[in-house]
Amino acid sequence: MSRDLRSLLERDHDSLGELLIELDAELAKPDFTRAFQLLDLFWARLAVHIRAEHLHLFPAVAKLPQSSNDEQNLPTAARVDEAIELLRSDHNFFMMELADLMKSAREICAGRAATPDEASHFRSRLRELNSRLETHNWLEEDEVYKWPALFLDAETFAQLNQRLRHELENLPARLKS
Repeated sequence: MSRDLRSLLERDHDSLGELLIELDAELAKPDFTRAFQLLDLFWARLAVHIRAEHLHLFPAVAKLPQSSNDEQNLPTAARVDEAIELLRSDHNFFMMELADLMKSAREICAGRAATPDEASHFRSRLRELNSRLETHNWLEEDEVYKWPALFLDAETFAQLNQRLRHELENLPARLKS
């Protein structure tokens, strides 16, 4: 049961990671037009992922009956609150950083010539974002994604999984093929 939710969200993490690798490769060429298309796609896909967590996963986790029973590896109320607060802070950072990168990308695509230094700067910022994203994903995958299966009955868990799947598939119209 827990593998469904975890594998769904972990596959999305992997897909987003692959997009960042492709984006970095385009910046290395540098192919700014394709890179900025990938940046827009990454930003939208990450926003959809974050929306799914904020609307469905975090509220479900916040309602879990917490215990301090270490033998059962159950999270404490304080641990749940701390994890959600940290993840929300990361989400805010990712969205603000990507919005700023998109603003710069739009300026370059609007006619201002891009320089090799700009590509290098973009790549550096994306590496920093990716580093924080890897730590963030580890917390989600190693802890938070496991928690619903500890407490939710099969029907409630299946409903949560379906809501998350629906959100992840709900891309902006401009990105649907």
